[in-house]
Amino acid sequence: MIIDLPSTTSAKINRAMLDLREQGGSVALSRVLTLVIVTEDGQSEDPIAAANAASFEHPCRVIVVARGAKRASPRLDAQLRVGGDAGASEVIVLRLYGSLVDHGASVVTPLLLADSPVVVWWPGEAPDLPAEDPIGILGDRRITDANSSKRPIAQLAKRRDTYRPGDTDIAWTRITRWRGLLASAMDQPPHEKVTEVTVSGSADSPSTDLLAAWLGLALRCSAKRVKAPTKAGFGVHSVTLQRRGGPITLVRPEGTTAQLTMANQPERAISLPRRTLQECLSEELRRLDADEVYAEVLTKGLPLVNASAPARSTTRTTTAPKASPAKPARTARSRKTAVATPTDKPADAPARATRRRRTAPTGATEGAGTAATTEGAGTAAHS
Repeated sequence: MIIDLPSTTSAKINRAMLDLREQGGSVALSRVLTLVIVTEDGQSEDPIAAANAASFEHPCRVIVVARGAKRASPRLDAQLRVGGDAGASEVIVLRLYGSLVDHGASVVTPLLLADSPVVVWWPGEAPDLPAEDPIGILGDRRITDANSSKRPIAQLAKRRDTYRPGDTDIAWTRITRWRGLLASAMDQPPHEKVTEVTVSGSADSPSTDLLAAWLGLALRCSAKRVKAPTKAGFGVHSVTLQRRGGPITLVRPEGTTAQLTMANQPERAISLPRRTLQECLSEELRRLDADEVYAEVLTKGLPLVNASAPARSTTRTTTAPKASPAKPARTARSRKTAVATPTDKPADAPARATRRRRTAPTGATEGAGTAATTEGAGTAAHS
């Protein structure tokens, strides 16, 4: 059932929802959250379809904020969808025009379910800082999609710089199956250390960057991100894990089947279809707390991708000798001075004793020689 409410208000929308519940009785009451979808007018149907499909796993109230032309006169048009047109949820589509476009939070707030989590999703272009967006502030979780941006890789870098707990991105959710298959392959013997990771994908695929960052961070090795051939299609194409006993290679050409190759094992064909928007959204709605793994991969793993290890070691080697020689030189001189002062006295005493011991016999000899000479002289004088 679809009910249109042109030129309406939030209060009238709430009243219409209550009337529908009393008359139809078909609206689900066991709603676990409120999903707010922020999009442009005319681009809302695909996100609504994904939300309706995900609602069978997560019954919720879906509020769609469709921003229209800012030059139009201020107006709020609403549309209520329940029953078969809303899956297991209830959908409220809000079309904002004129100055109302910049005040979506004021329209959404009265329609939020009481005492339930709020998830905000931008299926298209997202604000620079989702956590401080007027509608984003209302959410416990904030979902963006870097792949829908005009510059996906630059958008991913922006998500890294502006990350706040509760942020996540559909580009991360798209590689869940890749992560599961690679982790399963690593669990099989021989359990050798991975020395290098190479991830290949389309040039504008943020999921490829995130997968390389995750592998490099988890395996503590260098991670390379390379561009796949154009014929390989979009998204992630292949992953190679280098080990001493032989590489692990997972390649998915254009299609739904991937080839897993490991040393001393036969090649295996594995089902690896591309994830739909509904699947990614359903996975993101399963958790309402901060995704700590995504946070570490985004903030710590991405800087490691294609990082030059030799350059970093050369910098450390070049810098170290500049600071270290001065301190040891001063320390050596100070130690030498400190040691020399107390040892002079003990060293002098044996030297003087030696000189005394050497002087005494010499004096005795000279005395004896003198006496002998005197006696000789005396004898000569007597004779």
